[in-house]
Amino acid sequence: MFGMFRKQALKQNWVQVKPYVIFATMVFFAGVIVGAAAQGPVDWLDKQLLNLAEMSKEANEASNPQQAMFTTILWNNINASLMSMFMGFMAGIMPVATLVLNGMIMGYLFGGIADQGVNIWPIILKGILPHGLLEIPAILFACGYGVQLGITLIRGVFGALFGRTEPWAKLKVAIRGIIPAVLLVVLLLVGAAVIESTLTYWLVQT
Repeated sequence: MFGMFRKQALKQNWVQVKPYVIFATMVFFAGVIVGAAAQGPVDWLDKQLLNLAEMSKEANEASNPQQAMFTTILWNNINASLMSMFMGFMAGIMPVATLVLNGMIMGYLFGGIADQGVNIWPIILKGILPHGLLEIPAILFACGYGVQLGITLIRGVFGALFGRTEPWAKLKVAIRGIIPAVLLVVLLLVGAAVIESTLTYWLVQT
């Protein structure tokens, strides 16, 4: 069992997943650009922002806002990230959709703020960057891993149908690396939630 945590196993897993993480990063920032370029109100994006505002309001109205924020942020991020990772088995569709949606929401939010003549950089530096340095890579890695699972499964199926040698080799590597990958994502998201409910919370209040 502990073989999956050996340096060679982790290195092999990273080498295989790296192109998918790069792909996930490109998809996410493409979503940011599309969201920022949106002209006028977009109902479904406005609805997503409203849901986020409601969660933030509920946390702030709790008896211990920072603890409520930590719990809410951590649960939502872990749930979304791990769902995207494991649902990647379905041809990698869900992780790609998650990347596009999150990217568009971020781009739409900051694009709308910029359209009002507000300087978005202090907001990004104080409200996104501190926890985003851990949260965004965690989401990109989880979604990239999900895409990898979907693509290697499809390749395995077609490889088996066409009689290729060891068609499931890459899928086996990906599956063996799931537990270390999940632990990495969870640790990054815990760190991000701690920072967002403390440092980011304090910076936004000042």
